[in-house]
Amino acid sequence: MLVLTISGYLGRDPELKTTNQSQVASFSVGVPTGKDETTWVDCSVWGKRADTVMAYFRKGSKVTLTGSGKLCIYEKKDGTQGSSLEMNVTDFTLPAREGGATSAAPSLQAWSIIEGEEAPF
Repeated sequence: MLVLTISGYLGRDPELKTTNQSQVASFSVGVPTGKDETTWVDCSVWGKRADTVMAYFRKGSKVTLTGSGKLCIYEKKDGTQGSSLEMNVTDFTLPAREGGATSAAPSLQAWSIIEGEEAPF
């Protein structure tokens, strides 16, 4: 299993979808990787935590995320090979509030115990 911790900026507002009686919030995070370079990560947050993401995450928000990662290889329309990095987020820090204060969200384990839900993977 590939475990990632990334820090970057949301490239778009999160989108909320419901699948098989579970919610998932999806968004992309741009991680600065060098001078004028950015690596984009497609992120998903499942269950009740998706509501927290929808309430606090906005385009441009700086976030720190931890979760399992997967590199996906695919064929583009023009026949060339492309790749994307996907992440199932298990822990995150909420974006800074006005005035610069940040707060940490409870870890996946704490949320699972409180809410009695399992991770979907």
